[in-house]
Order: sequence, then structure tokens, then C-alpha cells
Amino acid sequence: MLGAAVAWLVVTSQSSQAAPKCTIAATAVTFGRYDVFSLPATPNDSGVGSLEIRCIGGGDTTFPVTLSTGRSNNYASRVMSSGANLLTYNLYTSAARTVVWGDGTGGSSAVAAARNSTTRLNVFGRIPGGQDAAVGNYSDFITATVIF
Repeated sequence: MLGAAVAWLVVTSQSSQAAPKCTIAATAVTFGRYDVFSLPATPNDSGVGSLEIRCIGGGDTTFPVTLSTGRSNNYASRVMSSGANLLTYNLYTSAARTVVWGDGTGGSSAVAAARNSTTRLNVFGRIPGGQDAAVGNYSDFITATVIF
């Protein structure tokens, strides 16, 4: 068994309107143990984190929230590492885990947050089953970007 978590260490913002104000709080996506011996090879869907965003001022009523690719540099398959060992995973926009949360490129989609209110966005993770991963604590570094 091994532990896995996606760390939310940096949240950035880009402004296109004069003087809006945003506050952002993040909770890490933590998967817990991944059982490489589970049969049939079932995915670990226990990973859930969140972003809580409140942006005041600016223009449109909604704005996009994007997630980076992490160390994989693509949205098709993100990877966590423990030293030189890798474990494939991805982050999704809903509990159905069908739409990859990214920036709108590479088959991913951004998520909209509402301006002038507090928006809580859940981030749903999945580690595909059947991976032959070494024991360790796996992590990745994901950046959430608010574009307002």
C-alpha cells in the first residue's frame, strides 16, 4: 500500500479589469492508500479537494478557474512521484470523473466561478487501477489560476 496526495501549494491570479479583489483557499486532494494488489484492478476515486474563491469587482459575472498539468506537462495523464517512482492520476470537474479539469486545451476544461460571491469548487481525483507502483508517498504540484 502507498499514500498519495496532490498538493495545492500555489494559487495565482491574473487581472484584466481594474482593482478586483480575490481571496482563495485551497484544500489538497488526498487519495490515501492505493492498493496495487486489488483485483479486479479498480481505480482509487477517494481523492477529493476543494477551492473556495471569492472575487469582488471587475467585469463579467463569471470567470474561469484553471488547473495546471503538474509535472506531467499534459492533461491526458497527470503523474505523481515518490523519488524516481511515478503514479498516474488525473483531476476532474465532477464526481462522475469524466471531464478533466485543466485550462481548456488537450481535452481538458476550465471551471467557472461566480463573481461577487463565494464559490466552492470541488476537485475530484482518480488513480487508475492496475498500476505497479512502488511503496511510497506520492505527490504532485498543481497550480490553480483565477482569470478575472
